[in-house]
Amino acid sequence: MPTMIRTAVPQDAPAIAAIYNHAVLTTTATFDTEPKSVENRLEWLAGRARRHPVIVAEHDGFVVGWGALSPWSDRPSYAATVEISVYVDPDHRREGLGTALSRELLRMAPVIGIHTVLSRISSENAASLAMAERLGFTTVGTMHEVGRKFDRWLDVVMLERIVAARPHV
Repeated sequence: MPTMIRTAVPQDAPAIAAIYNHAVLTTTATFDTEPKSVENRLEWLAGRARRHPVIVAEHDGFVVGWGALSPWSDRPSYAATVEISVYVDPDHRREGLGTALSRELLRMAPVIGIHTVLSRISSENAASLAMAERLGFTTVGTMHEVGRKFDRWLDVVMLERIVAARPHV
């Protein structure tokens, strides 16, 4: 059965938590250091606005990856700017799921009123940086030693992609 990408539902919370928690505990893909409970992920899903969707990749009836568009800032002028996040089950990496989830979120973004998508990627995450470049993101800078995880300082590469045409003035 081919992989299907769909909107996340509350029943996906355990899989979303498990996939994310693996990244929390073993990678620098997220700077979170504490695992999230299923209850936390249920609250997180319930609190999402229309402009901040969560989608999942489902294969053979199992959620094997997820992605989200999240608010960049709570200041009103940033309302049409979001941050993209994508996580894939470790047993399903390198199958194109991260790219597929990202492409779907980028497709959805202008439809739901998003103008700019930002991404923060650890400088040591070469695979994610290469994927972002393939997806049309542009590097706008590097923040040096802004995160600390696994007893070392980490740099973060900031990337952006404009997804909606500028309105005519």
